[in-house]
Amino acid sequence: MERRSCKLYVCEEIITNILNRLPSKSLARFKCISKDWRKYIAEIYRCRLQWPKPYQLGFFCVEKRLKSRFFFSSKESSLVIGTSLDESISFIGERVYVVASSDGFLLCNKLKSRQRIYYVYNPATRQRLDVPKTQILMDDPYVGFTVKETDGSVSFTIVRYGVHQPYFHDLHYSVTIESFSSETNIWTATLDAPIRFYPSRDETSSSSACAVDEVFCWLCNEAHWVTVYDSVKKCFWTLGLPDQMWFSRGSGCLGLSGGELCFASNSGTTISCWRLNNFPSRDAVWVWKYNIDVATVVQKCREDFGLGGGNALGFKVRNMVFHLALPDILYLQIRSKVISYNVKTSTAELVHEFGEAWRKTVHYKLFSYEWPQWPPLQ
Repeated sequence: MERRSCKLYVCEEIITNILNRLPSKSLARFKCISKDWRKYIAEIYRCRLQWPKPYQLGFFCVEKRLKSRFFFSSKESSLVIGTSLDESISFIGERVYVVASSDGFLLCNKLKSRQRIYYVYNPATRQRLDVPKTQILMDDPYVGFTVKETDGSVSFTIVRYGVHQPYFHDLHYSVTIESFSSETNIWTATLDAPIRFYPSRDETSSSSACAVDEVFCWLCNEAHWVTVYDSVKKCFWTLGLPDQMWFSRGSGCLGLSGGELCFASNSGTTISCWRLNNFPSRDAVWVWKYNIDVATVVQKCREDFGLGGGNALGFKVRNMVFHLALPDILYLQIRSKVISYNVKTSTAELVHEFGEAWRKTVHYKLFSYEWPQWPPLQ
């Protein structure tokens, strides 16, 4: 008598209902059963954690030798996605430079193109969109990148500009501005636009540029202002730092957190954090948020995470990055480790260890990555 095999089909709703009754440790083990289960479990984690938007997942790191890597920003964040970001990074390649990140997308530049060929990459889907070659050759341009969603469709804008040095008898500078919109798929250029200041920038940190509603900002590393460019009104202006604060190269941080523009400055002993009210209006005002005692954080990290000894470790904070949704969390790269510090709870968590001598990590750049709301998990 023949035996007939019978396949039992269980609908997605029943499977999700059963899995939702299990503890988190059990769910972590069951993620490897199938892609569908991984998708179900990822959705369960997101509902349980109730993270505020945007969902901060981790960082893309660009090393000095231009090799890219990804690491999660917390233990929980590695459990809330249904696909492996580690595998998607191999698609980027080691000889590609990550220029900026926005809303779950990366702006990358092909190194051999003399900074004229860009593409936008979505690590969630491993899809890329090649951007047409730029019209103008610029030597190490300033670059801004922003992504927005409208009625379920995604569009992005790229702004790049270069500064022309004035003659010795002329104190005015001029810039060449080039912008790209995915809606038109063309580059538009403005030549020799006058500007009354020279926008220097921080080359050692990625946390020196951001965009708010088509308004792009770059942090100056040898001055006391932020260079602002309104891509809609096509104009430049400067935004003073709080209390005309001066900071040394690599010790400042500019970024978005909780939908607000924030700034942090490390004096070596204290990290001061501020948020900007009423931006992008020119009447925006800096409001103090909190101070972090660097010595206390370093001492705690030294004991808990094996940070090592040495004097003036506060000056070894090479990168500072704001949490995208929670303004009270600041990520610090201290020597060869990345640590998250929660000001409210006064707790520190080891996020990542590069596994290299700290001197080799001095020029590492960290780009925040948030889980996009589009497309849906597959």
